[in-house]
Amino acid sequence: MSNQSTGYCPDPISWAAVAGALDKAGIGRPEGFTAAVVFRHCLDCGERNLVRDDDYICVLCGAELPDDVEPRLAAQPSADRRSR
Repeated sequence: MSNQSTGYCPDPISWAAVAGALDKAGIGRPEGFTAAVVFRHCLDCGERNLVRDDDYICVLCGAELPDDVEPRLAAQPSADRRSR
């Protein structure tokens, strides 16, 4: 079971909601995601990034990615990048 959804990009903390839904439905489950991934949107270019080996660098533009999840939720390309 994984949170690897490149469209939705759920954070690993979403496990609590998944576990609750599976428990409510009476479906057996593991103790957590068997493969948890971390996603971040680049605040400079808006690219979705899958963070590997704690490397919080955008693969497209090289900018630093946010450490916490909140900026990921609202990330939009800056105005100067959108016009390119």
